[in-house]
Amino acid sequence: MRLPLLLALCGHLLAPSLLTAAVAPDDPAAGAATVVVPDENVPYGVAASWLLGHRLLAEGRATEALPLLHQAYRAQPEAMSIALDFQAALAIEGYVRDAVTVMDKLVLDYPDSTSFRLRRSELLLRSGNDDGAMADLRQLREQGSDSPALVAAEARLLDAAGKTDRALALLRGGIERFPESAGDLYLEMAGILQRQERIAEMAPLMTEAIAAEPDRPALWLVRLRALAAAGLDSEAAAVALEADRRFGTGAPPGGPDGDEGEGPDSAGREGLPADSFVVELADHYARIQQVDKAIALLEPLSQRHELPLNPSLWLGRMLLGTGKLEAGGALVDRVLARWPDAARGWFLKGKVAEAANDWETALGLYRKSVELGPDDGEVRLSCIRAMLVAREKELTGRDAGAALAERRRELAEHCLQASGLVSEQDSGGRMILGYGFRAAGDLMRATENFAMAALDDDLRLSALIQKSLCHDDLGQDAEARDDLERLQREFSDNAEVANTLGYYLAEKAVDLDRAEALVRQALTKDPGNGAYLDSLGWVLYRQGRFEGALDYLIQAVNVLPEDPVILEHLGMVLKAGGQAAEALDVLRRALGLGADAERVQAVIREIESQEAVRR
Repeated sequence: MRLPLLLALCGHLLAPSLLTAAVAPDDPAAGAATVVVPDENVPYGVAASWLLGHRLLAEGRATEALPLLHQAYRAQPEAMSIALDFQAALAIEGYVRDAVTVMDKLVLDYPDSTSFRLRRSELLLRSGNDDGAMADLRQLREQGSDSPALVAAEARLLDAAGKTDRALALLRGGIERFPESAGDLYLEMAGILQRQERIAEMAPLMTEAIAAEPDRPALWLVRLRALAAAGLDSEAAAVALEADRRFGTGAPPGGPDGDEGEGPDSAGREGLPADSFVVELADHYARIQQVDKAIALLEPLSQRHELPLNPSLWLGRMLLGTGKLEAGGALVDRVLARWPDAARGWFLKGKVAEAANDWETALGLYRKSVELGPDDGEVRLSCIRAMLVAREKELTGRDAGAALAERRRELAEHCLQASGLVSEQDSGGRMILGYGFRAAGDLMRATENFAMAALDDDLRLSALIQKSLCHDDLGQDAEARDDLERLQREFSDNAEVANTLGYYLAEKAVDLDRAEALVRQALTKDPGNGAYLDSLGWVLYRQGRFEGALDYLIQAVNVLPEDPVILEHLGMVLKAGGQAAEALDVLRRALGLGADAERVQAVIREIESQEAVRR
C-alpha cells in the first residue's frame, strides 16, 4: 500500500531515536524544545502535519510551520509535543498571548511541571503581564523548586520592574548555589547590564566569569564585545587573540581555509565563532559602523595568509566599499592566488575593474564568477549590470549586429536565472532585472520586475517610468498612460515626470496643449536639459509649428549630439520643412548611432523617392 505523499516526505523523521515516550512533564529539563512524537492515538494525517511543522520549526521557518502546527493542535490539543511546538511557533511569530493560552492548558494538565510554569512565566513577561509572570514563579518557590532557570526568570522579572540591582544580586546568589551553571548566569547578568546600558560594568564582570569558566567561548565573545563597546580597542584585540590561542580558532598558514561565503558567521560549532575571535571582533566593529577598525584588525592576518577565505572576501568587500581600491585590489589578487576557484574572488576582481570604469574587463570577470558560482544572485545581477553598460558602449561603437544579438540572448539567460535567485523584496535587484529583461526584449517580465521595484519609495519614480515605457512598447497604451498619470499625481513638481508624460502625449498626438505645458514646466526647472528640449521640439512638430520645433531640436542636438532619437526628430522636422538633403544627412547619422532601423530607413526611402521624382 502506498504511503500518503505528505507522510512519505516526512518519513525520514521517524528515526528510531525519536520513537520514544514523552519526557515526564515534571522534569525541569523538559520544555518547549522537547522532541516527542505524538502517541499512537494521534490520527495519521494529524501526525503528518505535525511532523512537517516540527521540521520547519526546527529549521527556523516558523511562518511556514505555524499553519501546519495549528491544524495539528486543533485536531489533537491533548498531544503535549504538538502543543509545545504550536506555542513555540506562535511566540516566534509574535502571537504571544495565543502562546500563553496554549501554555495555560499545559500548566492545567501538568500542574507540577516546573518547565511549563517557567515557560508560561516567560511568555507572560513578554506579553506585559508582570504580575502573572511573578505569580508562576512564586508558585514554583512554594513548591520548593530552585534551579538556574528559575533564578534567571526571577532576575528578568526584577529587571523589567526596574529593580536591576536586586536582579543582579539574585543572579550572584544563583552562581553560588549552582556553580555548574555559572556561565549561563553570568551571561544573564551581562544581558541585564547591556539592556540597562551599564556597559562599563560588563567587561570586568566577564573577566570574573572567564576565571570561573575559562573554556566557555560565549563568555570570551561577550567580554571582547564589551571591551570594544567601552572603547577599549587594544584590550579587545588582545582578548580576541588570547581566545584564538586558547580555543585553536583562526587559520594559521597551511591550516584550514573555510568555505566561501559572504561574511563572517556569528554561530560556530559548540559556541565557537565560525572563523576566529578576531574575525568576530571585526564583525562587531562593522555592525556598529566602525569599518576602519574592522579592516585594521583583519588586514595584518590577510597579509600573513592567516585569514580564511570567507573573512578574506569580506575584508576585500570592505576595502572596496570604503574606496581603498589599491589595497582591495591587492587583497583580491592574494585571494585568487590562494583560492583560484573562489567565485566571489572573481566577483570582487570584477568590482575592481568596474571601479576603474573598465566595464568590458568587469563583464569578463563576472562571467567567470557566474561559471564558478551559478547560484549566486548578486553575481548574476552584477553580470547583468555590466552587460547593460557594455551594450550601451557597443551601440555607440557601431558593433556588429550578430554580436549584439548573441549578447541579448546571453542577457536573457542571466535574467531568467537571476529571477529565481533574487528576493521579491530586493527592490534594487528587481530594478536591475527590469532593465535587463527590457534590453533582452522580454517586455512582460520587465514590466513585472519594474512593478516590484516600484514598491520601494526610493525607486518608485524611475521604476514606474520604465514600466510605462514597457507598456508603451507592448502597445498597452492605457496601462502606460495610467502609470504616468499616477506619477504626475504623486510627483506633481518633478521635472522628469512632467517631461515624460508630456513626451508620451506628443508621441500619441493627443492633448498636445497639455503636453506643451508639461514640457515647458520641466524646462522651467532645468532649462538646459537636452531631453526636455527635444520633447518640446517634438511637441511643436506634432502641432505643426515646424520653425519653433527646429529651433528647440537644434538646441537639443547641441547638448546631446550623439543621441539617435533627437537626431531622428531633427531629421523629421527638416523633412517637414522641405530641407531634404539636410534631413537625409541627419537621419543617416541617427541610423548609424542606433536609431530604430525599420522606422528611420522607411523615412529615408520616402525622401529619396520624392527627390528622385523631382529630378
